[in-house]
Amino acid sequence: MTEEKRAQLLRLKINVDKGLESYGESYEEQLKRFICGYDFMKLGQAVNGERWESAAMCARRMTMEAEKLGLDCFQRQFQGMRQNIARKDSQEVKSILSLVIVKRIQIQDALK
Repeated sequence: MTEEKRAQLLRLKINVDKGLESYGESYEEQLKRFICGYDFMKLGQAVNGERWESAAMCARRMTMEAEKLGLDCFQRQFQGMRQNIARKDSQEVKSILSLVIVKRIQIQDALK
């Protein structure tokens, strides 16, 4: 990982060192896989279809993966999503998910 890319990720509140501890040399590849993956879409579809158990499992899995990757920028949003999924508040979950998607796009641009 180049120093410029690392600096961009740090500006986006990504704890690169924590991710490198977890994944070592394959960190950048794992980060791209998570950011470009379908979990975000699956979560949105589960909420839209009011499949709350599926949404909760997807949010839990995403939270754990974000923690391992050092994506500190997502922690508050994921916590809020999980709380609103438990309350079955689809409007609030969608609102938070839209903020997460914006951050996700910024990370994708930094990884290019």
